[in-house]
Amino acid sequence: MEVYLDIYLVGGAVRDQLLGCPVGDKDYVVVGATPDQMLALGYQQVGKDFPVFLHPQTREEYALARTERKQGQGYTGFQVNTDTTITLSQDLERRDLTINAIAQDEHGYLIDPYGGQQDIERKLLRHVSPAFVEDPLRVLRVARFYARFKPLGFTVAQETKRLMTAMAQSGELTTLVAERVWREWEKALSTHAPAAFIELLVEIDAWSQVMPELTISPSSLSDLQQISQVTPCTHTRFATLMLRQSDTFEINLLSQRLRLPNQYKRLAQAVFGNRERLLQPSPLSPAQLLELANGTDMWRQPERIEQLAHIRHIARPNISDGCIVSALNQARAIDASSIVARGLKGPEVGQALNEERLLAIKRGLV
Repeated sequence: MEVYLDIYLVGGAVRDQLLGCPVGDKDYVVVGATPDQMLALGYQQVGKDFPVFLHPQTREEYALARTERKQGQGYTGFQVNTDTTITLSQDLERRDLTINAIAQDEHGYLIDPYGGQQDIERKLLRHVSPAFVEDPLRVLRVARFYARFKPLGFTVAQETKRLMTAMAQSGELTTLVAERVWREWEKALSTHAPAAFIELLVEIDAWSQVMPELTISPSSLSDLQQISQVTPCTHTRFATLMLRQSDTFEINLLSQRLRLPNQYKRLAQAVFGNRERLLQPSPLSPAQLLELANGTDMWRQPERIEQLAHIRHIARPNISDGCIVSALNQARAIDASSIVARGLKGPEVGQALNEERLLAIKRGLV
């Protein structure tokens, strides 16, 4: 007997299609099916908390329609129901924002029970239902969507902000696992307006709960917004926030708590440790530039030349340091083996290497 699956495209793919944005991964909801039926059709089950299946050919995700009921604190305290009687509308109701609660059937017809299309036209990020408050992770998700869609003119609905503020005041955000916080923040860093992520969390009094180590000022927000216009590199964007931190800031505590990937951690450490030089209100001399390069391990990490040049530029946009990138690349091209070939040994090699690099920087800055 042939099994018919009632399948709908949902979530980001439908939203981005309506916005005219590139469509990434596609997610589907299957209504009225059982896990056994999915397995019989060759789908591979991958979901632990609720039934999610991979299509046997496309490997796209297909989830059984479900409802969720809050049973405990945090974002994991939910009882999931995937009974075959769960409707598409019920499944869409559990989603965070109306623009993410639109479905499309196999004929292209849109099912939009919560006004997502209207909110796209109004450029409004609005929660679907009062159940929004049950999942503290949604506060970060809304902030991330705001960072992504603010350049398109989107704002957050006032009633949604009120719920987010209440969630922050309840203390539920402190139940979020640090890695989940970092995952949302890293995604926000890749958007066109990453500063908006922080701005919204500060506005609703949530930032100090999810990121208590990092002090945010108007200057640091301006730095982040400026660097996002210069480079798409998320490591550089994150490290830029270290410029305005005080002497008491503990970068290692932050990196340990968030379990930062090494590329983020090391560049952030380099910027924090050299922030006075990067913020210097006068042009960097060749000797100071050499000191900065040595202090940030640029010779072994050549990508840092451009990263730190970008940060220096936004830190002091009115200061002309000359062709920093070109000068440092010329200095990096100097081969230590040629110095050793002259018969120099031990500390003499390092001293001679520094002298030649300094000369190369002087020539490059002219």
